[in-house]
Amino acid sequence: MSTEIAQPSLSTATATATATATKPSSPRFNYGHATVADLRVRKVERAENGRVKLRHLEIDGRLVTASRRFWRSFFTRFGIAENVFRYFTPDEVFARISQQDSDDAFRFCIAEHASGKQQTEGTLLAVTNVKRPVIRFNEIAELVEQFGGTDVRYHEGLLISTHQPRGGSRSLQIGGDQFHDRFCLETPVDGFGHPRLFLSMLRLVCQNGMIGYAKAFRSDIPVGKKMDYCIARALESFDNGDGYAAIRQRFESSQTSWASVHECLQLGVVLDRAQRERQLTRDGLIGRFRSMAGNLSELYGLANLEALSDKRRRILPSKARVYDLINFASEVATHHALPEGARRLQAHVGTLISDEYDLEGTAEGAPDFDAFFVDESGSGIRQSVN
Repeated sequence: MSTEIAQPSLSTATATATATATKPSSPRFNYGHATVADLRVRKVERAENGRVKLRHLEIDGRLVTASRRFWRSFFTRFGIAENVFRYFTPDEVFARISQQDSDDAFRFCIAEHASGKQQTEGTLLAVTNVKRPVIRFNEIAELVEQFGGTDVRYHEGLLISTHQPRGGSRSLQIGGDQFHDRFCLETPVDGFGHPRLFLSMLRLVCQNGMIGYAKAFRSDIPVGKKMDYCIARALESFDNGDGYAAIRQRFESSQTSWASVHECLQLGVVLDRAQRERQLTRDGLIGRFRSMAGNLSELYGLANLEALSDKRRRILPSKARVYDLINFASEVATHHALPEGARRLQAHVGTLISDEYDLEGTAEGAPDFDAFFVDESGSGIRQSVN
């Protein structure tokens, strides 16, 4: 086995959202090569439904916590299904892979976080083929800074940054709101997956950023051996006039479309899950959302809206417009959610605007929409959970 350590290094300007190397919470990245035989599972957890959780591993002579990204990449790398551990022990699976696959070597990446008293906790990120190109954290951080990246943040193997398109910062008037077009670069620092670009819109009145996490607004960056060169070319030349025009049209249409009961329930499910998993950083958000959409059960005289057929839920309007749903979700994602919860909310918005709305064009005119749905007072704020 071989290892190398990459210590993050960002300038003060670039590190507005990503911790600098001198801060205790800054991750340090340990890259190395190993084989399947070098893996050890220290603890097997089984749920009542038979689902197996394997989080405590040993690799390269140290204990680490396996992330979901690690297992997803491991299953992809060796072509096996996740449920294999229901029927075979980890030792049996690893031994079989070593016996049958002559090329069982892989590159691994460990994100190390300081945990106090100079102790570190390692999170095992993705594993990839040793021949696959990878761009290290330092390299992409310097590249992002070079091309004026803002809102730079790291989350579970991905460095995410926001950029202006090649044509510059264009201001768009949509209804009564001003927007600037942006795009987000999402780069895997562990080598799993391609760097990707997502169209984004910044609502100026409240600095809410909507990221189009949907296929319709995504561009994969084809990479060769020199990943830094490929990413630099993309950052230097990217502009998508047709894509921004499509987002603008969807925003305009959302202002004149009532949000259906179905669309409200879908966003409610995303918020409920985020709250259960402690991804929201303040209380009362679900109540605020229901107040905005209206008391749908009372409105339609039903104790359980789930009893309605899907077709029926799609044709019944709420008291909110689709634009309200978009702004509420992006506000929570931008200001009141942890990274994983924010990503889910942005993905929901991307899916919502890429499809036709249930009640497209059913509302007349475009009223003055609220700048904020959640008050900025300190009450009800809950501490973020790492």
